[in-house]
Amino acid sequence: MIWDATSNVLAGNLYTADLALKLDLWIKAAPEIKDQLEDRYFPGNKLRTVTGVWNITGTPVYIYPDDKSLHTQGAIWKVLVSDFMYEYPLIPRMHISIECIGELKWKVTSYDDEGINGNNNIAAELSGKRVESLASSAGYIYTIKGTGYFNPSMYENDNQRLVVSYIIPGGISFYPHIINELSKKYTYIPYSGSCALVVNDIKNTATNDNILIEVLSGSPTRTVSKITYKGVTETWD
Repeated sequence: MIWDATSNVLAGNLYTADLALKLDLWIKAAPEIKDQLEDRYFPGNKLRTVTGVWNITGTPVYIYPDDKSLHTQGAIWKVLVSDFMYEYPLIPRMHISIECIGELKWKVTSYDDEGINGNNNIAAELSGKRVESLASSAGYIYTIKGTGYFNPSMYENDNQRLVVSYIIPGGISFYPHIINELSKKYTYIPYSGSCALVVNDIKNTATNDNILIEVLSGSPTRTVSKITYKGVTETWD
């Protein structure tokens, strides 16, 4: 379903931003708790730096800090995912820029210096709330608002190539969800909010579908959404 694909794209962007924010929490931490935070936030991985660029070992994620904490207004960090991450959430190759615009508020935008983003771009604002549970390796719960577009390749064939544009004017809350208790791997799932989708087929310009999504309730096991398409409203879970 198009909304599932969209929420997975949003989850991938949130997960990537969360990695950078967790790294910043680790960098700022007192020396005596760094090992504890590394074990909590990056279980099964290590943090390594070469000439100021941080890598989470075992992943194609490279984080480029500036000279400010990412929790300080005006700081701008960049993240490169240099190859597909074939785990959940599936994260494509991407560049994103994360700018702190206030207390626990960030602007996330795509940038494409090396042409790797392809048809996957975002311009959004995030607000965050710290995850307190030590059982979770996530850093924050997020509310996201903004715009973006992507190509859901699973719907691509010889006769169609879809582009999905999303508009989130009021915000959608995403909560981290642990998908493997042993490894503490997690993704983000929508809990509340609304989103407007426009689906275009670039091989058939007559195709222009509008879909309205309202997330009624979310939980680790079930998300209930109200979907309106061509004047018909249905509830999905």
